[in-house]
Amino acid sequence: MPVLDDGSLVDGEGRIIFVSLERFQERVCKGSVCFLCAKESTCITKEHVIPDWILRRFQLYAKAMRLPNGTLLRYRNYVVPCCESCNGLLSRELETPISQAFAQGFEGVKQFLENGGGPKLFFWLALVFIKIHYKDKSLLLNRDRRSGTGSIADEYGYDWGDLHHTYCLARAPYSGASVQPEALGSLAVFSMTPPKFEREAFDVGDLTFAHTFGIRIDNVAVISVFGDGGAVLSKLDQLILQRLEGNLSFPQFRELLAHFACCHFHLKNPPDFSTVLDPLSPGQTEIICSKRDPMPEFHEAEEGVLGQILEHVLYEATKDSVNIPNFREKLSKGELSFLFAEDGSFINKTEDRNA
Repeated sequence: MPVLDDGSLVDGEGRIIFVSLERFQERVCKGSVCFLCAKESTCITKEHVIPDWILRRFQLYAKAMRLPNGTLLRYRNYVVPCCESCNGLLSRELETPISQAFAQGFEGVKQFLENGGGPKLFFWLALVFIKIHYKDKSLLLNRDRRSGTGSIADEYGYDWGDLHHTYCLARAPYSGASVQPEALGSLAVFSMTPPKFEREAFDVGDLTFAHTFGIRIDNVAVISVFGDGGAVLSKLDQLILQRLEGNLSFPQFRELLAHFACCHFHLKNPPDFSTVLDPLSPGQTEIICSKRDPMPEFHEAEEGVLGQILEHVLYEATKDSVNIPNFREKLSKGELSFLFAEDGSFINKTEDRNA
């Protein structure tokens, strides 16, 4: 199998079935090639970071995404370069089946997973997560070019080495790589309060430092963690998930997102990932997970971490809809929960909860 100078692998049809870290950093992340096939193309199109079917469903084209630097960018302009053939492949392999599942609500997504769609849903989540960070590489931290600042990604110190594994997962539909189940990470799906009772039916949460991503579409919410080998889901299932007894509200979804991120932050022995030639399928690759220890281990909870994450994901989004004295202070100290009452029972209809 041909190997490029940067260590990438090419199959007999000329497809780069494995993009090396060097090529990912030096060519893909710098926008000199199609972000998916990692090759130059004369037929570059625009791939929406937030999928087009979501923009249509919620009429978001004229609305704006809030970027990490606090500025706004209209969804119609929130795009990345993608060659025409890759754009079509993403539509066939991911966007069409995923959109059809979500169109059927929670039961549709549940059925999709029961029919073996878990890996495809995870690839799709990895794709959106990577596109968000890839786009940040082309956006200046300060839009005034006279300021001399670099991109959002550069100024915030994105670690492309850490993101490389997620990128490999995102392009699996293109590369044809087989993926060990443990290499996918944690994935959880939740039923949400009907949108007519909520302030909005679409929500997205991205916690870069913890490789945690969440998205809410009508009455379905999905949270994924990349690079943990499923350890976070196993841990939180014992501590939190088994105690959930009903649909989640907006703040409850955001609070869960914070718990997933905090748990991943405290993972002591994350597994290692690599792409190797598949011994069972000549000419193909396999993404494998190598665990350092038989069981995941976690650091003792660091005081203040959960509170800081809760403040980040909840304060601005809920400050005008709650009536809680010293709300920000209590949130940042981890003293508030929209999920559970003081007796540990699950809280229903938390939107109007007062202290």
